[in-house]
Amino acid sequence: MTKIFIEGLELDLSKGLSNQLTFAIDDLNNLDSKATTFSKTIVLPGSTNNNKLLGNIFEFNNANFTIDEAPNVEYNFNASKSAACRIEVDGLEIVKGIFRLLEIIRDGENIEYECAVFGELGGLVTALGNKRLEDLDFSAYNHNYTYANITASWNTATGSGYCYPLIDYGNVSTGLYGTAKKDFQYKTFRPALFVKEYFDKVMAGAGYTYTSSFLNTAFFKRLIIPNNAKTLSATSTSALNVSNATPISIGADGSDPSFVRYDITTPTHTSLGDFTTANNKLYTYGGTAPLVGKAKLVFTNVVYDNQNAAGLTIYLGGTSGLFSFEDDTNTIATLTIEADINFATSSTIFPYIAFDGSIPFSLSYSSVVMTITASSLIPVPLNLGEAIKMNDTIPRGIFQKDFFTSVLKMFNLMVTEDKFNSKHLVIEPYVDFYTGTILDWSDKLDRSKPIKIKPMSEATARYYELKWKQDNDFYNEDYRKKYNEGYGDRIFDNGLEFAKDSEKVDVIFAASTLYGVSGEDKVFPAIYKKSNNNTVEDPIEHIVRIMQVKKITGVASWNILNGATNLGSNTTYLYGGHFDDPDAPNADLNFGATKELYFELAAGNLSNNLFNTYYSPYLAEITDKDSRLLSGSFKLTQLDIFNLDFAKFIYIDGGLYRLSKVIDYTAENNEVTKVELLRVINKTY
Repeated sequence: MTKIFIEGLELDLSKGLSNQLTFAIDDLNNLDSKATTFSKTIVLPGSTNNNKLLGNIFEFNNANFTIDEAPNVEYNFNASKSAACRIEVDGLEIVKGIFRLLEIIRDGENIEYECAVFGELGGLVTALGNKRLEDLDFSAYNHNYTYANITASWNTATGSGYCYPLIDYGNVSTGLYGTAKKDFQYKTFRPALFVKEYFDKVMAGAGYTYTSSFLNTAFFKRLIIPNNAKTLSATSTSALNVSNATPISIGADGSDPSFVRYDITTPTHTSLGDFTTANNKLYTYGGTAPLVGKAKLVFTNVVYDNQNAAGLTIYLGGTSGLFSFEDDTNTIATLTIEADINFATSSTIFPYIAFDGSIPFSLSYSSVVMTITASSLIPVPLNLGEAIKMNDTIPRGIFQKDFFTSVLKMFNLMVTEDKFNSKHLVIEPYVDFYTGTILDWSDKLDRSKPIKIKPMSEATARYYELKWKQDNDFYNEDYRKKYNEGYGDRIFDNGLEFAKDSEKVDVIFAASTLYGVSGEDKVFPAIYKKSNNNTVEDPIEHIVRIMQVKKITGVASWNILNGATNLGSNTTYLYGGHFDDPDAPNADLNFGATKELYFELAAGNLSNNLFNTYYSPYLAEITDKDSRLLSGSFKLTQLDIFNLDFAKFIYIDGGLYRLSKVIDYTAENNEVTKVELLRVINKTY
């Protein structure tokens, strides 16, 4: 007997569940896909119970208020969201996943619901929807942008927290102060977050858990995603925030006949943004986009004694008098003056007080704050000492589902559903996926029906292309022009004569070229354009990257600078790049070995890249001359489906196979089911 449940409540079936179910772990004809359990359309009757469980959605003008946190059923049913679902046959759970309502059919008084059920991998992708990485909450790691926090992060345990790898974003070590590519400005250091923590938060945010030995390895835990903006910035309307908390007192005794100017200084910089300062009283806007908004001065505890209304005026920017003190004596708890601004590049702002020295007066205030607020959200560059909100540093516009699938593709990860735990996935690389357990299905094969044995040369492409997303920074372009391929890409030619097509694996990340200057012992990614005959480095917005990090010790002393000021000298740095170690690599995050390196490599093993480690055994198996795809009709019971485990080998007539797909299994009948199996060439790698 078949039963189907939505959010734990049983739906009515008209004639049992005769619909077909497909179970898959991989698609041998599409290297870029990950398969899951799914059903063809299930038709449910419009019974009183079903109408109730589906929120009476059949009514033309139906509308209801829903609560996302509540079970998606009955009065709370929302057809645009998934609902937890399971299918049982004779008490055995054969499908666990999500329920989706496709269409409602009304024919007179008759009502039918067309539905589909997807396995939990499909449920995860559905739950992620259009969520982006910046929607995740990393506020626990908010901190101040200081030299101490930069260098302390080099000791951070990998896998969680933030770190500051050395990445040359351009124009940060040009030789203006210090030695080119030896000393670096502090702005080259930007906080990066770990891939492991991104992955965990993506899963948890979708309501899923997972088990994985690979995702808990030291290798995976040292992967990071660095900031990819042109400039490290915060998204804010606050373009400038400076102050002076020192009590100020000025005055004139009437003996000076000249016009006198007193500059208001603001040495405390909460946020300088795109502004630079001269002597903490003149601020110059350096942004390229116009800055439209308001400038404001706020004084506290103002006390003045003025004998002439025209004798004392506060100016902002030197263009107009914003406040004139009246001819009296007064105390003002908070004095606020403001003006509209529209700044182009190089516009300046400088507050000051002007007075006639021939008229006696006195003026004092406890503190002053000068702010510029933009009329809309803008990226505001972060400067040394300012507060960093970690969510402002996350690469923008990256869908969580694309991040998730890119991680799966990079390491050829296989995903299966835990049959006993709801919304729990088991994730392991292909090379570690198979347990070695063997099931004998020889007696389940229906030999009265055709058995097809297809050489894999007829089922696969000739070329398998594993590629990073193309970016246009200087060294990526330089490499592509030289070799007509992307840095770190891998194109595998299996040599099969009758195959012509290509299969591609594409990810959201771009490759990061490593660079080092002869005579210097630091190696780092170089991500910038060049102009003026390649003499000027230009920072750029760039495609999101993924790197390995490692603290490198024992290098020649070098400095982190703030302009000409040395913030500190170091003999260590946090390396980030596609190699695990720039001096003696043994693991490469690239798909394939590069034809050129932009630094001098002393020694190391360059063969342990993603292709050789995670894809080569897989592709060797499916393209081997002795590889076969067996398609046959098998008599599978409900218990077989309940115990279905793609990690177990299948033994048939003396041959060993990997289970690839169970196609159109139908519960509650005695029909055979089509099964696809791949012949095993090697059990271990």
